[in-house]
Amino acid sequence: MTDIKRNDTEIVRVSKREYKGHEFIDLRIYYQDDEGDYKPTKKGITINPKLVDELIDALKKEKDSAPEKE
Repeated sequence: MTDIKRNDTEIVRVSKREYKGHEFIDLRIYYQDDEGDYKPTKKGITINPKLVDELIDALKKEKDSAPEKE
């Protein structure tokens, strides 16, 4: 599991999950509650591990085509 800080109260959590005997990669936004614990939101995606390389390539392509900010 890996957490990526999105802002002061949210993270994107990347984790491997299993559902009905099938493994998936889950990218989900978590928010910090009043006690400081992170809770999942409905915002996120779950993909087959076989698609991870394709997703990474697509993200890199979009990053490379985006105009750079100063």
